[in-house]
Amino acid sequence: MSANYPTKLLLAFRSGDRCAFPGCGRALTVDSESGGDPAITGEAAHISGEKPGAARYDRNMTDAQRNHYNNLIYLCRNHHTQIDAQEQDFPVANLLLIKVEHESKVREAMNVAFSEVSSAELAHATAWISRIKPGSPSEEYTIIPPDDKIRKNELSIGSRRTILMGLSVAREVQAFIEQEAQLDSEFPERLKAGFLEEYYRLRKEGHRSDDLFDLMCQFSQRGMKEQSMRSAGLAILIYMFERCEVFEK
Repeated sequence: MSANYPTKLLLAFRSGDRCAFPGCGRALTVDSESGGDPAITGEAAHISGEKPGAARYDRNMTDAQRNHYNNLIYLCRNHHTQIDAQEQDFPVANLLLIKVEHESKVREAMNVAFSEVSSAELAHATAWISRIKPGSPSEEYTIIPPDDKIRKNELSIGSRRTILMGLSVAREVQAFIEQEAQLDSEFPERLKAGFLEEYYRLRKEGHRSDDLFDLMCQFSQRGMKEQSMRSAGLAILIYMFERCEVFEK
């Protein structure tokens, strides 16, 4: 048994797709020269070892605990090798601290970068919708206010702050969508359909609360490296959060 794919996606997203080892920060996605999906080179390293004999193995943990998000840290291959080979230098408490500090910095950088979002970043962040068929417009659907959605979905303070920061650029996102709609009348419905398709897929898999929100965030910025581009993807998602059925159920 090892960490499942959604857990690895969450780990990569919350680590900003970069190695969490202090002073490294290596980008852990590699673009495809042929235009295909980027390759993910990061590794979900176990803080307490996965198997007997592994570094920092704790026999009192269950397999589920060993492969839980809280016991994983996102590293490049070199630093994954280092923390296991030099076990005495990297005890559990130190690795947990490294993980928390790195993920906190990533969340803060993501929020700050909302101020850099422009139409160019928004265009890049929505390029994927050309492959999406437009959905049917909603009829008689009462949209829940953002604060109510946050409470209903039991989102944490961290998620709430990201949503509030994203809402600060809602006017820019709305202006961009209205501009695109003048060139392509189906653009808004395709954008909405793409997010709803992924939202319902994740709910069907059983994801809820912060995990669901962050997996949607990961979806919104897939393949993007620059923080301004990543925050543009988040701005689009949060606009959908406010304006349509995403996170309604």
